[in-house]
Amino acid sequence: MKKIDLHIHTISTISDVNFNFDLDILETYVKTRSIDAIAITNHNLFDIEQFKKISTRLSFITVFPGIEINIGENCGHMLVISTPTDIEDFSQRCNKVQQKVMQPNDYLTLQEFKNIFGNLHRYLIIPHYYKKTCVDKNIVRELKN
Repeated sequence: MKKIDLHIHTISTISDVNFNFDLDILETYVKTRSIDAIAITNHNLFDIEQFKKISTRLSFITVFPGIEINIGENCGHMLVISTPTDIEDFSQRCNKVQQKVMQPNDYLTLQEFKNIFGNLHRYLIIPHYYKKTCVDKNIVRELKN
């Protein structure tokens, strides 16, 4: 069985409680729990340089690029995870998210999300569901296809 954590924050943003990221602590976390893969999923941004630094340091596991996006009027959160081989394109798409979601109550509409990411079959998409930051049921229904 593989152990994965697809929800790792490494940058404190307007959507987080303030925290300090420490790569040594992340490495210890991964090693002590024998985790095989992680995804870096900061709120509404993706830092490609930091991602590369983390991937290099944790080269003994798979590190996936990702982002956690505010989507819909209730600002539900949705994880979008890509493959490391598609990092340049993914980073450019995430930059568009960062330009649109700059304040705590900013969000993408479903159409904006689709326009930015295009072919959604390229990504693993995980909506927050049954949480305070729940993605609207209509958006989840729409994304099922």
